[in-house]
Amino acid sequence: MKSKLLAAAALAAVAALSAAGAVGAARTASGTTFHLVEKDAGGNFVDNKPFAKPGTQSASIGDMFVFSSTLLTRGNKHAGMLYGSCVAATAGKNPTFECTGTFTLAGGELALQTITRESDKATHIAIVGGTGSYEGARGSITSISRGANSPFSDDTVHLLPKSS
Repeated sequence: MKSKLLAAAALAAVAALSAAGAVGAARTASGTTFHLVEKDAGGNFVDNKPFAKPGTQSASIGDMFVFSSTLLTRGNKHAGMLYGSCVAATAGKNPTFECTGTFTLAGGELALQTITRESDKATHIAIVGGTGSYEGARGSITSISRGANSPFSDDTVHLLPKSS
């Protein structure tokens, strides 16, 4: 469960960093789309009361996962960092987590938000704002993990045109 949550968070971060000007971005009248690779940098699962029974992987409401990820271009160049946290909103073996994150990029930051479950094949993330050169940013990220035991995720970032 930790790796899935970390992957979801990392993917969100990668998407945000991609929006910050990663190499290979395609700009169209409908926005800008680019691709990033997210690599888990670390994380911690916090089992709040009521505590899980030893040997189980179920979460209870209020459990959380905090993580960071390195964002890379497809050419393996550093693009930024993702810092995020997810809180369990439902309990059980396939809980729902509400996640928020901040991507630090050259020129500013992107703010991200999503709902995800461990069983999700893809995570769909909202870009809900930004700072610096990303002020007013909006759009979405689709993050796909390379597998439960892989530290990598592939993100497709789509930034909508800025409103005037």
